[in-house]
Amino acid sequence: MGAGPPLVVTTGALQARASVRLLAEALADRFTVTTWDRRGRGDSGGVPDPGRDPLGAEGADLVAEEVADLAAVVAATGGTPVHYAHSAGAMLVLTAVLAGLPAARVVAHEPPWPLAGDDPASRRDLGAATMSALRAGDPDDAAAAFLGGFPAAAPAPVERLRRTPFWAGTVALAPSLPHDVALVVGEPLPAGRLAGLAVPLLALDGEHSPAWVRRAVAALAAAVPGAEHRTLPGQVHIVTPAVLAPVIAAFAGG
Repeated sequence: MGAGPPLVVTTGALQARASVRLLAEALADRFTVTTWDRRGRGDSGGVPDPGRDPLGAEGADLVAEEVADLAAVVAATGGTPVHYAHSAGAMLVLTAVLAGLPAARVVAHEPPWPLAGDDPASRRDLGAATMSALRAGDPDDAAAAFLGGFPAAAPAPVERLRRTPFWAGTVALAPSLPHDVALVVGEPLPAGRLAGLAVPLLALDGEHSPAWVRRAVAALAAAVPGAEHRTLPGQVHIVTPAVLAPVIAAFAGG
């Protein structure tokens, strides 16, 4: 939607393109905004087989599939877009850009990369619980396991969310979670490779996001030469479009 330079919006876990419609509308006065359903969500096919193991060697394959999907989306824009990406989607976009995906600029919003030295057990437990529920045919418990392991990603505690209309849409997206598990349970923040990133980067976090999220964003910004790090006052992991769109537009406009 809109008119102007291309801007691609990539969502995080348990989100489809409908989740960012208001953000896209807020940016459409300055950009041609492309939103897309990541694999296994919304109108996209490719729901991953829960028998695949995102915690093992197949994790790299699951990430590579979505990198290829994003490359097809970018090719369809006909240009070199600015990318805004949220949470696990920011990990996906930066992984793709490091592999050569065209990008004019990148806004990475709270990618939950583990850091070198972090205890990997809690991440692996999160992934294992999520996949166990999916293999048991229980997307409700899968969504709860994933969000329970990443409380920063949820707008409220899981047990409260389960009693809201929001929850049915979340559960409907849970079969896509192997892709996000592969991202968030994978390697620590690749500081060495990020040091070679030649694309301007804005790393965003919220003032009231958990300390571990803010540490990850600070480490990302420190790893990329010339990167900007901005903390949004009073914000958490989910930011309203009225606050977020002007920040994206200012950076994307150069």
